[in-house]
Amino acid sequence: MAILSILTLETMLPIFWETIAAILSLWCVWLAAKNNVMNWPVAMVASVIYAYVFYQNRFYSETYLQIVFFAFQSYGWWFWSNFNPNKSEKTIQHMPSRFRIIIPIVFLVVFTIWLNVYLYFYPNAQQPYIDAFLTVLSITALWMQARRWLENWYLWILADLFYVPMFLIGNQYITSALYALFVVLATKGLLMWRQEMNLQE
Repeated sequence: MAILSILTLETMLPIFWETIAAILSLWCVWLAAKNNVMNWPVAMVASVIYAYVFYQNRFYSETYLQIVFFAFQSYGWWFWSNFNPNKSEKTIQHMPSRFRIIIPIVFLVVFTIWLNVYLYFYPNAQQPYIDAFLTVLSITALWMQARRWLENWYLWILADLFYVPMFLIGNQYITSALYALFVVLATKGLLMWRQEMNLQE
């Protein structure tokens, strides 16, 4: 009976933490769509929990992504806050034209390097190619979000569409369902940011 209780606890604990992380992630995306600065601290807590969840499921690139997320989220929180001396009044902008060329080039270079490093150190990782690709894509989208560039939502929509089957195949059904909702929320975020940008103009 005691062994059964331990097995049940070991089985349920990852699901519990995955559920908590999913709820916090959903909340932070909603806050980001509303251009609310509190999306950053909520996202930071979610990243810490998801780092544990992904590591347990051998999505190692996603584990490292959560660490990078935490750093970017700290930056985003500062950039949006009153502590930033150059803080704008939450102004949403289009991505500057020069970055439309720079970002794809940097993306390909970083993805190639990270994929080779990832395959070398984690040969037992789940779905390493798509995992590495989505890690770099998500970092790019997060950086653009921190800069309040409207186009960040296009990258989030693309990433979320790929995350749904990846986590489904990886038996993380709660997270897969979460990313399906993220597709809807990211689309809503795009529309809300576009509307707010039009009002600013």
